[in-house]
Amino acid sequence: MENNTNIIQIKFFPILLLLGLTGIVISLLTNNIILLGGLICFPILLIAGYQVLCKPLILFLIIFTINYYLIGLTRYVYLSGISFLMDILMISTLLLIIIHSALLKNIDWKYGLNTLTVGSFIWMLYCLAQIINPTGMLQAWILSRGLIINGFLISLLVSLLCIKYKTVKLILFMLSIFALTAFLKAAMQKFIGFDRGEQLWLNRGGAITHLIASGTRYFSFFTDAGNFGSNMGCTGVIFTIVACYIKSKPLKIYYAIVAIASLYSMFLSGTRGAMIVPLGGLALFTILSKNIKVMTIGSFSLLFIYVFFAFTMIGQNNPQIRRMRTAFTPTEDGSFNVRKANQERLAEYLKNKPFGEGIGLSGVENQKMSYRFTTTIPHDSWYVKIWVETGIVGLILYLGFLFISIAHGAWIIMFRIKNKELKGLLTGLLCGVTGMLLSAYGNAFWGQYPTCIVAFTGLALVLKGIYFDAEISNNNNNKIIQNI
Repeated sequence: MENNTNIIQIKFFPILLLLGLTGIVISLLTNNIILLGGLICFPILLIAGYQVLCKPLILFLIIFTINYYLIGLTRYVYLSGISFLMDILMISTLLLIIIHSALLKNIDWKYGLNTLTVGSFIWMLYCLAQIINPTGMLQAWILSRGLIINGFLISLLVSLLCIKYKTVKLILFMLSIFALTAFLKAAMQKFIGFDRGEQLWLNRGGAITHLIASGTRYFSFFTDAGNFGSNMGCTGVIFTIVACYIKSKPLKIYYAIVAIASLYSMFLSGTRGAMIVPLGGLALFTILSKNIKVMTIGSFSLLFIYVFFAFTMIGQNNPQIRRMRTAFTPTEDGSFNVRKANQERLAEYLKNKPFGEGIGLSGVENQKMSYRFTTTIPHDSWYVKIWVETGIVGLILYLGFLFISIAHGAWIIMFRIKNKELKGLLTGLLCGVTGMLLSAYGNAFWGQYPTCIVAFTGLALVLKGIYFDAEISNNNNNKIIQNI
């Protein structure tokens, strides 16, 4: 790759230099300041564009970063067409990969074929067929395109671009920084107070679900506390496990701090459904470890957590603990009973609709699209949302390819990965994402920013574990040969 890019540089640099110097001379002779400024900025933009073309991974990392902070930014700056912007960035990255592959011929497309990309592609085809759903609406379908294409695009981009083990470490490090900034923002909300943008958001309706009798639910720069809590639970699981396996001692300490901050943030969110994230992650970890000692400790830890919340009143004066405790007695919770009743009503309505009502036609937030039975009932669950919009067929298909991908990832970690550090990092990612997917039953956050992109990135990295392990093994063998 480097040789090819160097050849391109040698061929085009003299031409660009000549054109640039000519343009500067003309601008000075004609006293054209705008032209001069453009010529000065042009090389910077050209270099940036060239670097992105040579390394499409750069653009993906930009997407990964924007994805985490974009929603928070909308509380301070008016931004329309956010989802369209992300679509453009992801499609542009895919086009860059195609151009890059055509010019340099160093993209191995076999990397793009795995359980997740195939499953998400089939899901995309199913959603395309939803256009002919007799009760569907084209406008609602178009506005819900993220549900249709994001999973496939992200899993394909990650599979094609993340080919080095160091990229896994880089993405994890970036995610740790994101999690810390989310924690700091939530801490500011708790100890300093909400800023003007956040207060305005609360006044416009956010206070109904965030300033409640049991205490304030902090949301950081996320869409809401539910999304924030589950994501922090996810990063808490990821970095707890990563801290145990990473070789670098400074990183061990750093990731342990990130894990503690993340789990504390989960409690600050007051999201009861987020509790399933660390619990589900821990349960999966005990299985993936294939270690009797770890399984025993993990099982007792799960039992201890359950007993602590379900049968004791320890920490009851703390509003966050008090609210989380109610998650262990759901039948006594009014909101749980309302959700159950709503699901029973939807089940009766959908019993003769195996393909659902139509994409984008569930939940009260979609009444602007169409006022109908399915938009008068809150879905309060990602699973229910998929079920209502795509039917039982769509629900089985969607959850099917995700859980099959998780199972495949678990098999890779348990039986194909030899490197201990890599095994730990991928285990952290898989446990965190799995816990978040389980949590999506109680909240429809899975398709929101940043969850979807974070989750599909994590799963795609896990499924490429064999390639990373082979790379590490080859590097170790080369070192041995060099030392002989």
